[in-house]
Formats: sequence, structure tokens, C-alpha cells
Amino acid sequence: MIDDIYKRAKLLSQTCLKIALVLPVEIPMCNLMRGHLIERCTDMAIKAKGLMVTQNPDFFLKKLGDAKESCDGCQYWLELIAEEKYLDSTIINPILEESVAISNLFAQAIRKIKPSY
Repeated sequence: MIDDIYKRAKLLSQTCLKIALVLPVEIPMCNLMRGHLIERCTDMAIKAKGLMVTQNPDFFLKKLGDAKESCDGCQYWLELIAEEKYLDSTIINPILEESVAISNLFAQAIRKIKPSY
């Protein structure tokens, strides 16, 4: 399961980096979004990669939570891009849906380790 989450998080990160590169440069808000999206998507993939190393349960749970938070941040910036219509919805909506799905996978993994979460 963790291997699948990492592969999907990495692919989402790569896709978000490409999205960031095609945001209109003449719109100041897009420049702000670009920086935050790049920061969040790379952070998410790096934290997901950290899950691949065997760790104690508490550290693993913290890393899962951090990765989910970064994924949620990525999702937030994708939502803003979609709402402001900076990119066509046929491009952004599937990426946004994948972001939601990956966030849900992180949450499921957290609940498996700590059911009260």
C-alpha cells in the first residue's frame, strides 16, 4: 500500500510541477500559486518517499500526517487554480481528483495505524 501511495504521490507531484510551469506568467496571482504549488507538491512526494524506510510507528504516523498535510495543501492550490479558471477544467479536474484520492489514501493509512485518528 505504501509503495502505491508513493508512486501516486510522485506522479501527482510531477504533474503539479508541469501545471505550475503552464500557469499564465502575466497574472500576478498565478505567480504566487506557482510557488506554493511547487513547494507543496515536492514536499508531499519527498515525505511520501520517506515512508518507504522502515521506521518506528510513531515516526511513521507523523510522516503520514505530514505527507497528508502537504497533499491537502497541494489540493488547495489546485482548487484555487480551477476556481479562478486559470487552466481549462478538463486539464485541472482529473489532477484535483487524484489529489483528493491520494489524501484519502494517506488518511486510510493513518487510520490503520491509529484507529482513533
